Amino acid sequence: MTLTRTELQSGRTLLKAGDNVEQCWWVERGLLRSYYLDELGVESNRAFHCEGDWVGHGLPPVPIVSTCYIEALEPSRVVRLPYGVLRNMLTTHPDLEPLLHEAHNSLFASHARREASLLGHSPAERYQAFRVSHAHLEDRLPLRQVALYLGVTNVSLSRIRGRMGLTNLR
Repeated sequence: MTLTRTELQSGRTLLKAGDNVEQCWWVERGLLRSYYLDELGVESNRAFHCEGDWVGHGLPPVPIVSTCYIEALEPSRVVRLPYGVLRNMLTTHPDLEPLLHEAHNSLFASHARREASLLGHSPAERYQAFRVSHAHLEDRLPLRQVALYLGVTNVSLSRIRGRMGLTNLR
């Protein structure tokens, strides 16, 4: 079986809201973000995905319509795994089923942590947690993208960073 690799330049959209999702991707190289765009054109980052991460929308291998966008933040290469191939793999190799359940459980836990953070923590607490959980990405992400993830403005993030004694130059 050969899986398709796709090269993405920075700023290229891999998936758009409204697209039918019948595949997921493994990030071989680069950095992507998944984000929502509201009716006024305001973006909110959902997650960041780098080397070794799976990215998609929904719960493979069930096709859905995407409610978010996926965009490359830097030159990237992704490997496409169509849900049909995944379903066939699960049929011929049922021992993979626990691995898929583990991936789903990890995804649910991640979403629950993110929701709890957005609803229960101050922006400064969210930024501190972000710096811990995303330390491997902090130098790769523009502060604008971090602000969109935290649900704050660029100005608010600059103030938070200033109170923490972090330089605003990046």
